[in-house]
Amino acid sequence: MTTTSVELNPAIIDASLSVTIDDEFQSLIPPLTEEELTGLEENLLRDGCIDPLIVWAEQCILLDGHNRKAICDRYSIDYELHGVSFTDRNEAKQWVIEHQFGRRNLTPFQRAELALKLKPVWATQAKKHQGRRTDLNSNFCPNLGKSDTKRDLAAMAGISHGNITKANYIADHADSVTKDQLRRGETTIHAEYTKLKNPHVANNSGDNEWYTPTPYTGRAASAMGGIDLDPASSLAANQVVEAKHIYTAEDDGLQQDWRGRVFMNPPYAQPLIQQFCEKLVQEFKDQNVTQAVVLVNNATETRWFQALLSVASAVCFPAGRVRFWHPDKTSTPLQGQAVLYLGNHVCKFTSAFKDMGSMCHVTR
Repeated sequence: MTTTSVELNPAIIDASLSVTIDDEFQSLIPPLTEEELTGLEENLLRDGCIDPLIVWAEQCILLDGHNRKAICDRYSIDYELHGVSFTDRNEAKQWVIEHQFGRRNLTPFQRAELALKLKPVWATQAKKHQGRRTDLNSNFCPNLGKSDTKRDLAAMAGISHGNITKANYIADHADSVTKDQLRRGETTIHAEYTKLKNPHVANNSGDNEWYTPTPYTGRAASAMGGIDLDPASSLAANQVVEAKHIYTAEDDGLQQDWRGRVFMNPPYAQPLIQQFCEKLVQEFKDQNVTQAVVLVNNATETRWFQALLSVASAVCFPAGRVRFWHPDKTSTPLQGQAVLYLGNHVCKFTSAFKDMGSMCHVTR
């Protein structure tokens, strides 16, 4: 989605004019931390106010520079005012929100919060332009004429569609302490969403953050001729897997497109393992995934294992338990594993994994 704003032509206006601080506009701007405020004050005292404050010209309402104005007023530091023109408050609000994305080092949750503030703005714009030609209106309101507002908001914020959906749920259901932690980057959207939706998973003694050892990833790459995607990964894990593309917990692989040769060691907690396995099966049936090697517990009685088996060509049952790894902890595996292969190169898979344990070819 391409996002464009109204054409703005800032003009210097009389700094002696009385500038209005509008609570609604100010609330659209994520607050600075104490450290950021201290740094801004030091810069203004040392260098003066280099950048002009931006006001809505017709209303003389401050749109950008609230913290700078407060500090400048306190220390009698001169500043310039630049005015920009809008036809109504809705256009001004959209400008304020969009202006933040390019200027601030925001956490993913802060970016999501900003984007979600655009939702009612766009809804008002759509109602205002109802019945008019969409191609003439979409310059200012990019989602006019489109059906998936959340995807547009995610693109605006520079985060995934899955994260904008999760952030929306968190905004409605999480407490203020959790939201503040997310704004400071002390936790992640995915982690807090999982706690809210699946508290039994969050408190499970099982740990999803375990990575696959080299003997398995190397054989998977050899069997498939390479690994195009690991949809349940991390930067640390991919140092071993060496997939061309990965999806981390923040990306939410369940909301992404899967293509090519896939290696997957899914999160083992429910409902995630069921969801990842079902998505792989469907992507393989749709021929988006051409081959896959999947490492899971050998829970042959489960619905997700049977789903994998329904499309698998071969399975290796390792002779010993897989010792998963993590850079900061060691694992004690409690269950045996299975390596399932999806694809047409059964001989290559057999050759790569036959020294790891018993091989079974699946027939239907």
